[in-house]
Amino acid sequence: MKLATLTAMLAVPFGAVIAEDFALAVSPPRFELSAKPGETVRAVAELSNRSDGSTELTFATAEWDLTPEGGVVLSEVLKPGSCRPWVAIERRQTLLPGRTQLRYRFEVTPPADAPATECRFAIVISGGEEEVSPTENVNFPVKGQIALIVYVAVGDVKPALKIVKADVIELNGLQTPVLMVENTGNAHGRLSAFLSGTDATGLKREFSPSTLPILPGETRMIALNPDTGDDTIASQAAGMSDTIAAKPIIFPLAMSGTINDSVNSFRFEGVFEP
Repeated sequence: MKLATLTAMLAVPFGAVIAEDFALAVSPPRFELSAKPGETVRAVAELSNRSDGSTELTFATAEWDLTPEGGVVLSEVLKPGSCRPWVAIERRQTLLPGRTQLRYRFEVTPPADAPATECRFAIVISGGEEEVSPTENVNFPVKGQIALIVYVAVGDVKPALKIVKADVIELNGLQTPVLMVENTGNAHGRLSAFLSGTDATGLKREFSPSTLPILPGETRMIALNPDTGDDTIASQAAGMSDTIAAKPIIFPLAMSGTINDSVNSFRFEGVFEP
């Protein structure tokens, strides 16, 4: 029995081996460009075939969205107001020999009357289909794919991020401090921060926010991840294994520091409690 094609669609920094013979690396993992209406902006991505054999590649543009968990969902269907008609890609298909590189070019030309907007699209790079047989009687055709994410700021666009809630959520089995961040601007934004926290036992730790983008019009949960470097150093100094897990956070957790919201920096102070 042969089932419908199973497609693995990922947005990863340096590629991933999805099918046995598909080992493609793409750099950079995303582009953040700017353009004026009526002018063309060009960019080049570098593709590296890390397998020994030649790989047949196809290229297409796609719409993309983020799931609440930060995964990328791709669609071939044009969204209302999509900027994909502005995009020209270098080629639709090529054969990339093993252990070689390819510089792949694309360009975006907003119309002269384009309003201020953030153009977002993906370039989907696909390998050939490959048969995978999880059981004797079932074959899955699997296609390896990588999505190169592109943002183009057209005109005067910028994010407007606002922290609307501080909370504690269980992530990967651990109680984790998070921020709910709203974006009322017309471009995506990201948080960067230098935050120090002290838990109920007096344990001090540094925290950094997830680098997930907050798209215009959405509210996204951004995890504040603890830096375990100090715990590792202390363990090594005591002659202990550097694989010892960091001590769990005992809430409530008081945190303070400076947050940059892609446009401005501001002081943050808060208490996180489940």
